Amino acid sequence: MKTNIEIRFDASDMPGGADAILGPSQCGKDIAEIREYTVLDIRNIKVDVTLDEEDPRVAKVLALLAEFGEKPWITYRDIYTDDELQSAPLLVLITWAHVRALAVAKYDESKACPRCKTGIRQTSTLTVSGRDLKKTEKLRVLGTTDVDVLVHDVDVERLLAAGVTGALFWPVDANTRPGHVEETRRQQIFPQHVMPPMSAKSLVDQSQVCPDCGRGWYTQVMDYPVRQVYRREDLANIQDFNLTWEWFGAPSSVNEHGLGGGPPHPRMLVTPKVMNLLRGKTKKEQKYQGCGFAPIWIEDDTHDKPYVLT
Repeated sequence: MKTNIEIRFDASDMPGGADAILGPSQCGKDIAEIREYTVLDIRNIKVDVTLDEEDPRVAKVLALLAEFGEKPWITYRDIYTDDELQSAPLLVLITWAHVRALAVAKYDESKACPRCKTGIRQTSTLTVSGRDLKKTEKLRVLGTTDVDVLVHDVDVERLLAAGVTGALFWPVDANTRPGHVEETRRQQIFPQHVMPPMSAKSLVDQSQVCPDCGRGWYTQVMDYPVRQVYRREDLANIQDFNLTWEWFGAPSSVNEHGLGGGPPHPRMLVTPKVMNLLRGKTKKEQKYQGCGFAPIWIEDDTHDKPYVLT
């Protein structure tokens, strides 16, 4: 495992553009992505630099940005080996954020937390934007704006044939044109098993937790990678599909409760068996995988700190 640092900045107003930072810091095309576009005759230059957190060029990039008065957007991300993914008791299933589909459904809030809405229960078939569904039809796994997870019928058949445990699969409708709804070839995954609360040693932002239920969390961008930690004894009854006890919401915004910008949702945890059935085997298949996986970390008496199984 290694940890990458992703540095995103705006070079639009810099003399020399992106080269003002990338040249002196010796960051080439192998680690830097430059996006140039024009909106209303205004030229925009956005740059993403990805480096190992131990790379000395990280300090150079940040120092140069400080000289220009540019505040970057920084994300830390753990990169795991395939052995670490295959050895994990559970993995977080993470749908691709840049290709999510708009979806709506009816919900029962009678047993939900009145403050943060944790515990709302879906009571109707999910209806997805037909336009979004068409744009994402090649993706094997598709996330919605409410973090629902949708898979193709053929993958549902593959999962059921493999005897996966802990999930139901509901049909998904699409609003293909105004006033017209039809069933799609995707199904929604409904995990039935809820995990115990995560260990307090988890690296997850806890600056905004619902004071009423303690389960609704509103996570911010952090200066460390996300790591969900579970105690060894919490893994005794895991299924192939599971949900976190905690529900995670959008970053904070102004609302009546002073919490996050929208209702939270639990995260989906799956076994390597599910990962191997859903992820692409070839580079072409991986291009349309639609999701990624990150192993949970383990806390027990054999180690001083949480660790990843290998």
